[in-house]
Amino acid sequence: MDPSGKSADAPAAFGTLLNLIRTLRSENGCPWDRKQTPLTLHHYILEEYHEMVQALNEGDKEAIIDEMGDLMFLVIFVAYVFEQEHVTTIGEIIDRVVEKMTRRHPHVFGTAHVTDADQVIDNWGRIKASEEIIRQRGSLLDGIPRSLPALSRAQKLSGRAAKVGFDWTRAEDVFAKVDEELGELKEAVHANDLRQVREELGDLLFVVTNAARHLQVNSEVALNETSDKFERRFRHIETSLRERGKSPQEVDLAEMDRLWDEAKELEKTKNKKESG
Repeated sequence: MDPSGKSADAPAAFGTLLNLIRTLRSENGCPWDRKQTPLTLHHYILEEYHEMVQALNEGDKEAIIDEMGDLMFLVIFVAYVFEQEHVTTIGEIIDRVVEKMTRRHPHVFGTAHVTDADQVIDNWGRIKASEEIIRQRGSLLDGIPRSLPALSRAQKLSGRAAKVGFDWTRAEDVFAKVDEELGELKEAVHANDLRQVREELGDLLFVVTNAARHLQVNSEVALNETSDKFERRFRHIETSLRERGKSPQEVDLAEMDRLWDEAKELEKTKNKKESG
């Protein structure tokens, strides 16, 4: 790496990685790697992606390097499998994405002019909509993978529909729908109809993601942050009880609630110190 921090040997590093994959997939390579297909590697890619996101959220440099490397390895591995199967080549894959990104950045590689990031997004949408692979889609909702996390998929689906006006006008209108769906869920629970409970709960979650979209909040990120908060506070309960020689199973809810409130206050104090 040169003094500017730029990786001067990236092409060589990529070549080394590709040669490693070629060796693993060769006749004298690894039996496990040789029998893998893009489909069998699907869940590994999802797992490594989520591990990378966690490392990014935690700001752990070593973990970021490690997890990003794992993800890159799997993506290039799958690309090489497709090359072996004569579906495409790694060169074609790279050439196509370079051409696509060049086309979608006319303000950098062409004569277009933009004043802010919002204009970049608007131009991106127009350029993407004009591309043949997009124009050939039979539905506005095509291209949103079912393998996405459920909240992200719901938010993307409703966002696509909103582009043609199929949407609430204001966030307040979505809140009214949230109240309506919550009422229907309560009715299903009262009727003890498990199938209806599942359906109404799904409706409620879907509408909540729409509320997030109207508020310009990523529902997946928001829920993950809340899950992180829950984990921190519950771990505080466990640690505090352990220091007293107790476990959560040995105390009542009131005691755990008290420790939960204690964790909240500690977080508030910490946040004030960090912001001040």
